[in-house]
Amino acid sequence: MTSWRELLQNRGFLTVWSASTVSGLGDKIAIIALYLLVHRMTGRAVDLGLLAAVQIVPAILLGPLSGLLSDRCDRRSVMIACDLGSAAVAAALAFADSLPLVYLLAALLAAGRQIGGPARFALLPDIVPERDLSRANALAMVTQNLVLLVGPALGGAIVALWGTDAAFWADGGSFVASAALLGARRFSYLRPAHAQTLAATGMSRAGRLGRVRADVRDAAAWLLGQPQLRFAFFFLAALAFVSAMQQPLVVLFVKDVLGRGDVDLGLIMSAAGLGGLAGALASSFFCTSRHALRNVTWLVAIDGLALILFAANRSFIAAVGLFGLFGALGSVAQINLATFLQRETPEDRRGRVFSWLTPLLGPLSLLSVMGGPLAADALGVVPVLAFSGLFELAVGLLGRALLPRAIRPEPPAAEPG
Repeated sequence: MTSWRELLQNRGFLTVWSASTVSGLGDKIAIIALYLLVHRMTGRAVDLGLLAAVQIVPAILLGPLSGLLSDRCDRRSVMIACDLGSAAVAAALAFADSLPLVYLLAALLAAGRQIGGPARFALLPDIVPERDLSRANALAMVTQNLVLLVGPALGGAIVALWGTDAAFWADGGSFVASAALLGARRFSYLRPAHAQTLAATGMSRAGRLGRVRADVRDAAAWLLGQPQLRFAFFFLAALAFVSAMQQPLVVLFVKDVLGRGDVDLGLIMSAAGLGGLAGALASSFFCTSRHALRNVTWLVAIDGLALILFAANRSFIAAVGLFGLFGALGSVAQINLATFLQRETPEDRRGRVFSWLTPLLGPLSLLSVMGGPLAADALGVVPVLAFSGLFELAVGLLGRALLPRAIRPEPPAAEPG
């Protein structure tokens, strides 16, 4: 309990944690509003796929540079700037009256996430002692899933009662509140030298472009030279091929196959938050990184099996239950993966490693969100969802079988005496 008490007394962690919770709630409201807005405009699967695609492209283009920014600038300042920019974009969405404009503003929101996300993940080990890192990730995942539980249901209700404009205004307000929280409270780094050397390691005006290119190349070469990280990235790349298509397909499945309304769609998606909350709470008390990557492979395999069952299901209650299971599996997998990456990456490369996830996985995710809805228009959403689950099951089992010997967990050392 002492470790928990110290974590909850950490002003830096509390500031980042509360700000991320507030902005995350608004983001979940806006995401469901975006999908419902596009569905109402056209009702076509391909247009929902395009909405998902335009939110992936900024991550591909900005990934390496956003990580470099979080490694070369004050990470809290980067988060504040992203919050304020995202607030302006969310407000502009309330006035969007054409599909191309909706796509453009959705892409700008995604750009804010791509720049702010690596900064937040990279900042956490700077303000939380390593012994508390797993608990900090688990606690962040608890609140993330609380947001996932409340956000979509709240978003669906707001859209049903007041329309999508109100949902976008709520999102903008959440970003303003997040920026205010980050700016109002001061906290210190665990390693004071980090804050003091930001200016020294920052990009100078002379030779800035060459230095950026060198830093990006260095990060990519270092990443590919680490067996543990390389395996994790290739495993996630295979998973991205089918996982990205699932959100637009689930929207179509709930609306067209189950025949449910906006509020019901929000409730089903919120069930993932309830399950994720349970998974995160369990991880916070039984947190270990000893078998992190092996755990992720098993969790992915189970998730694939559950997705096959979801595609075959026609019961609203069962759909809610299965989405709860998705949330629990995803929550535990993300905690394992985040803690693994934070512990395996040196402090001065951490932002770039997190930011390289999307450029490396992005093209496959883009192919997924375009190909999945196109296939659903041609073949139907049910067989495409079932294929996605089968592929995910195969990726999990194959990943477990191919787990390199170098990263298999070593047996625990015998206790002295």
